[in-house]
Amino acid sequence: MLSNIPVARAGVTGASVGRPDGVSRRRVEFRAPDGVQLVGHLRVPPGNAGPRPAVVVSNAMTSVKEQSVNAGYAQRLAAAGFVTLAFDQCGFGESGGLPRLHEDNQRRLDDLHIAVSYLTGLPSVVDPERIGVIGVSIGGGLALNLTAYDPRVRAFVAIAAGLLNPARARELMPTYQDMLADQTSLLRRYHRTGALDYIPVVRTPDVPDDQPVLFDNPIATEYYGTPRGAAPNWRNRVSALSLRTILVDDTRTAADTIGPGAGLLIVGDQDVATLPEDHQAVHDRLTGPKRLEILPGVHHNDLYDQAAVGTAADLAADWFTTHLR
Repeated sequence: MLSNIPVARAGVTGASVGRPDGVSRRRVEFRAPDGVQLVGHLRVPPGNAGPRPAVVVSNAMTSVKEQSVNAGYAQRLAAAGFVTLAFDQCGFGESGGLPRLHEDNQRRLDDLHIAVSYLTGLPSVVDPERIGVIGVSIGGGLALNLTAYDPRVRAFVAIAAGLLNPARARELMPTYQDMLADQTSLLRRYHRTGALDYIPVVRTPDVPDDQPVLFDNPIATEYYGTPRGAAPNWRNRVSALSLRTILVDDTRTAADTIGPGAGLLIVGDQDVATLPEDHQAVHDRLTGPKRLEILPGVHHNDLYDQAAVGTAADLAADWFTTHLR
């Protein structure tokens, strides 16, 4: 089946890699309208069933395709019968684009639209009328937004999702105004000089105590700062201006305009990073088919690479089976 996938513009696709479950994985390249090359892993289920439903996979913040979305969700959903596309967002991992290692939710959302267009250009492999999206952490909020703004996407699954808008961010962050002022100063400098300051994503033993980091908390460190989150294409480095996307971008209000898109939200009841009450609030605002699963005893990072991933992936597969008919 993967032999039918066209060579990407200005690049070639990699060799197909077979898996014990019969899933084939190929490195693929596709381009944004501005010429930036995006690199992903396309997985195709075993067999010759013809065009299949497909799921775009949306990464956690600063993550690359080999991390939390990889075997846990992209591979499991492919084994369940869905074509999946996990890819590096612009500026991260193997993908091109400048500035490097800079988080921008609007650009990430653009990348997700481009990924949908890529999938719809594979008519022998993908049924363009049956496309969904799954996302983890910030990627979960963007999965919701993609479904609201792209009618080609019929269903989403948001897992331990970042579901903020500026109003909610102000409620949760006592120093919000000071943080926004600091980020605005960095933005002013970037606009004037084109230069970005870079900081570690998390604090590790080699990071001085007085060095600012993007996520200065044990939740992020236990994944990104340990071998659990190690990946060849990931670096413990990100632009200091990346925090601004959490403060000012909206991954929540799209719930009011998502229309008929079907939404499943999954979160652990012990998640103090992306709160269960935020998932409940978004669930209550959805107007299409919807479901909320709050998993007992599960923390945020458990839904990256621990046993809870199996539960979440099974729920996602059932959801997509129902709503991508």
